[in-house]
Amino acid sequence: MPSQPGVAAEPAQKPTIFLLSLENQPWFDEMYDKLIDALANRAEVKRSSNSNSAVQYLANNSPSAIIITDPGITVESNREALDKLKTYISNGGTAIFGCNFSSFVKSTVMDALWRSTFDVPWQYGDYHRTTVYLNHQAATKLKSSPEHLKPEYSQKAVFLKGVDSADALYLPSAESVTQSHVFASGPVDKEQTPVAWAKFEKGWIGYIGDVNAEEGIY
Repeated sequence: MPSQPGVAAEPAQKPTIFLLSLENQPWFDEMYDKLIDALANRAEVKRSSNSNSAVQYLANNSPSAIIITDPGITVESNREALDKLKTYISNGGTAIFGCNFSSFVKSTVMDALWRSTFDVPWQYGDYHRTTVYLNHQAATKLKSSPEHLKPEYSQKAVFLKGVDSADALYLPSAESVTQSHVFASGPVDKEQTPVAWAKFEKGWIGYIGDVNAEEGIY
C-alpha cells in the first residue's frame, strides 16, 4: 500500500546474515574485515562461535543466509548444529561454506560432508592459483543479478571436483594455467571449480574455496 502524504515510509528491513564460526580464529575479524564491513552495511550480522548457542539460534530463527566460516560444523560434537543447518537449508535457506572453511578442513572430512549430509558428488580437488571465468549457466540461478559478479579473476583456492557444470559458478578456461612466483606454470583441470552453487531440497548450498580473502566478487 502506498504511504499516505505526510507519513514517512518505514525503512526496509535489512536481511539477517548468520556467521557460523564454531572454530573461530582470533585473527578472523582482521583477515575478513572488508567482508564483515560489507555485510554490516547491507544486513544485520549475527554470529555464533558456540555450538549450543548456534543450535538455539537456528531453532528460533531463520536468517536470510548463513556463512559457515570454518570446518567446526564438521566436528562430531557439533553434530546437532549440523543437523539444524541441514534442516534450515532443506526448508528453503541459503548456506555458503567459505572464509576459513577450505583452508582448515581435511579433504576426507570435506568429502564426507558433501556425500553424507548433502548427497552431492563434490570432492576436495586441487589447490592452486589460476584465472577463472564466470559460468553464465550457473549464474542465472543466483537471486542477485549476474552483473554484480566479476567476469573473471585470479584466485588461489581449494577447488572442488565432481561438481556438475551447471553448479560451477566459476571455471578455468582453455587458457588457464597455474600461477606461481616460485613454480613454472602448468595445466589445470578445466572441470574443477573454486565456487559452487547448487540446489538442495528447497534451499541452496554454496562453496567458496578462496584462501586469501581476495576481492573477486563484489
